[in-house]
Amino acid sequence: MADGRQSTGAEGTRAVEPRPPVLLVVGGDPQDVTTTATVLERRYGHDYRVATAGSAAAVLAELRAMAHRGEQVALVATDLHLPDADGVDVLEQAADLHPGIARVLLFEMDDWHTRIPFRELPELQRASALGRIDFWMVKGWVDPEEWLYPQVQQALSAWSRAHRPGHVVYRLIGEPWDPRSHDLRDSLTVNGVPFTFHPLHSDTGRQLVREHQVDPGRLPAALRHDGTVLQDPSMTELAHSHGILVRPTSGCYDLAVLGAGPAGLAAAVYGASEGLRTLVLEVRAIGGQAGTSSMIRNYLGFPRGIGGGELAHLAWQQATLLGAEFVFTHRVTALGSHGDQHALVLDDGSRVDADSVIVSTGVTYRRLGIPELDRLVGAGVFYGAAGVMAPATAGEDVYVVGGANSAGQAAVHLARYAAHVVLLLRGSSLAAGMSDYLVRQIEATPNIVVRTRTEVVGGHGAGRLETLTLRDVEHQRTQVVPAVAVFVMIGAEPHTEWLAPALSLDERGYIVTGRDLPPAQWALSREPYPFETSRPGVFAAGDVRRGSVKRVAGAVGEGSVTVGSVHRYLTGLAASRATAGAPGA
Repeated sequence: MADGRQSTGAEGTRAVEPRPPVLLVVGGDPQDVTTTATVLERRYGHDYRVATAGSAAAVLAELRAMAHRGEQVALVATDLHLPDADGVDVLEQAADLHPGIARVLLFEMDDWHTRIPFRELPELQRASALGRIDFWMVKGWVDPEEWLYPQVQQALSAWSRAHRPGHVVYRLIGEPWDPRSHDLRDSLTVNGVPFTFHPLHSDTGRQLVREHQVDPGRLPAALRHDGTVLQDPSMTELAHSHGILVRPTSGCYDLAVLGAGPAGLAAAVYGASEGLRTLVLEVRAIGGQAGTSSMIRNYLGFPRGIGGGELAHLAWQQATLLGAEFVFTHRVTALGSHGDQHALVLDDGSRVDADSVIVSTGVTYRRLGIPELDRLVGAGVFYGAAGVMAPATAGEDVYVVGGANSAGQAAVHLARYAAHVVLLLRGSSLAAGMSDYLVRQIEATPNIVVRTRTEVVGGHGAGRLETLTLRDVEHQRTQVVPAVAVFVMIGAEPHTEWLAPALSLDERGYIVTGRDLPPAQWALSREPYPFETSRPGVFAAGDVRRGSVKRVAGAVGEGSVTVGSVHRYLTGLAASRATAGAPGA
């Protein structure tokens, strides 16, 4: 078979088109392989080429040949038990040859005819926990529409977003390691806005500068899909350009939610679905810190795992369709009163009133407090998950600082791109602060190195990070190492200073709620409702609340349950207004 398809161009010449991406089915039973390949060809044959192999040796030889020819491979599906190898090992080698492929493990239908192959469950659990496969399928299905196509389509959609040209809203031009450029790309990424990035001195970058008369002295620049050029735009300007609300449409709401992390999104879904006029005020990004997690594998109902950004955007869509209003780029700077309502003052001096408030502003990562590194934030030093910068680390050595789940997820994500990922933690063991599934996955990833009892004490770079200075905490020895990037996740702080006059906070700044409130700080005869703060009608949910479990599912649960307390408060408020005959009763 030829390496490409031929087509006739406008001049009558014969142009060679690239071959379509490959879906590769591997198994020792020719009939099984043919059956699976046939149904894949029937559904996906127009856009993909379906190929087959009967052994590990054959498929790896074919994958090497495809890599040499420059062919793209989108998916490899292989039996667990091949005649000459273990299927999981084959998928790992396939991913080394073609990074980013969907890795599918095929199982025989067991005696109980269930979707989970209980006969092979230990092997499946091990492969999933270690991140060695992306999903699995049971062979022997009757209807591919029910068992096969939905999973394959989900995998191919993810592969296409990463490897194929798609819908682009903005084309960005800038310096790759410029902090402003990073901030812009990161904001678009975490908010799910499709874009491409072109370094200023790349061929495409220079061409776009010429064609759109971009001022190279005012970068980064964002070229909108309609040709509009935004030179070094602020986040408010970019949001307004994208049609995002940056001002509330009303001056009064039943419920105002501060923060669009998991707790705030859950509160928005339940508040709007239960008929409350719900406003969500978010400074930067949907999903908060959870939205930057590359993969959450222990969230209820997602056996394959789900990216934090995807989960957050599904919740945002759900809340929006139910009627919640989202306003971005403005921070709430003060909480006051307006009659029997709560008055929220925004950073531009405007005000919005609400009968009830849920504070779900989450936490932000602590800084290292090293001046020479603080000057390089966005230029090799990053606080938070890897996100948009991961592809830029290809072939390089990078560092992750932290010992909790967020650090582990970042290390695993970066390992798909970087030559080596060094995970630094002050403690003596990953198990002290990280979920077991992540610990095992890190231990099974060959290009992740864990250095315990180690801390970052310095760094250097002329314009961007070049080296880090590490200290062995136990032996007090220092070492200077080359580094293009360091991702820091060393705990978090609530940053609730602006609430201190209005709400009761603990010694670390977390909001005190419910029965934890000291009697002297609660003015009413009734007990505070669950998640209610020292100010009646103002509630707190998620990581910003003292006593929260600091997990995505916990934050979602708190945001959902808090709406029940909001209803109880609003019922009492309505009764009070009716008794007083106040307007709005």
